[in-house]
Amino acid sequence: PHSLAGHSIAAEIRLDCNGIELCTLFSENSNKKSKMARHLARIHGTEEDKVNCPFYFKIGACRHADRCSRIHHRPAFSQTILIKHIYRHPTREAELKAAREGRSVDGVEVDESKAREDFLTFFEDFFEELSKFGRLEALHICDNLGDHMIGHAYAKFSEEEEAADALNVMNGRYYNGRKMEVEFSPVTDFREARCRDFDEDTCRRGGFCNFMHIKPVPICLIRDMEEEAEDERRREEMERLERRRKDDRRRDHRSRDRDREHRGSSHRSSRRGDRDGRKGGGRRSRSRSRSRSRSGGGEG
Repeated sequence: PHSLAGHSIAAEIRLDCNGIELCTLFSENSNKKSKMARHLARIHGTEEDKVNCPFYFKIGACRHADRCSRIHHRPAFSQTILIKHIYRHPTREAELKAAREGRSVDGVEVDESKAREDFLTFFEDFFEELSKFGRLEALHICDNLGDHMIGHAYAKFSEEEEAADALNVMNGRYYNGRKMEVEFSPVTDFREARCRDFDEDTCRRGGFCNFMHIKPVPICLIRDMEEEAEDERRREEMERLERRRKDDRRRDHRSRDRDREHRGSSHRSSRRGDRDGRKGGGRRSRSRSRSRSRSGGGEG
C-alpha cells in the first residue's frame, strides 16, 4: 500500500509489464461504515438502540404491542416458543369473578394454597406435554399482571427442530377452555429477561413490572419430571427399535417367500419344458420312422 499525496486514499498498487495497475481502493468512508456497523451491533437490543425494541428483544413482549415506535423482529425459528396468556393468573381470575358478581375488584382475596396447587398442576401438565417433542431446557411461567405478559409460558428446547414441532402441533389447540396462541420467541437467555428484584422479593413495580416475574417451581419437582420425561423417551426409542426390527423381519420373510416361490416356479417351468421336449422328440422320431417306412415301401 502507498499513500498518495493530497488524497485521503490508500491504494494497493501492482506493477506489471504494462505499467501500474490500480487494484483496490479503500477510502475513509469504508472505515466509517465499519465503525458504524460495530456500533449498531453493540447497541442492538439495548436502550441506546432507537430502531429495534429492546423489551421485545429481551422478553419477547412489549406493552405497546403493534403500536410500538420501534421494530419487533419476530424470529422465523428459535429454540424458544411462547404460549401466550395460557396460564390463568389467580389474581386476575379473582378480579374477573368479583366483576361478574358486581363486587369491587379492589383488594380481592386469593386462596394462596389452592392457587399454588393449581399452578403446580398446570406446570406438570405442560412440562409433560411439551417433553413429548424433545428435551426441555427451561419452562417458565410469568407471574406478571400486565396485559402484554399475563399468563405467558416460555418453553426452551435443546433443538430448534423440537421447538418447531411443538409450535406446529400446539398452536390452535385448546387447553382448559383457552385456544393456544404459540409463536417463536427471541428470548434464549432468561437471565437478561427476568426481574432480579422479583427473585430477591424486592421489586417495587409489583405485577406490572416489564421484566419477567418467573413463578418459582421446586427444583425437586423439575428433576423428577425431567427423569420421567427421559425414561419415556427411552421407552419410546426402544419401542421404535423393536417395531423396526419386526418390520425388518417381516420384510426378510416376505423376501425369502418370494425367492422360494420364484425358485419353485422356475423349477416347475423347467420340468414342464423337459417333459414337453421329451414328448415332442418321441413324436418326431415316430413320424420320421413312418416316413422312412413309407419311402422304403414305394421303392420296393
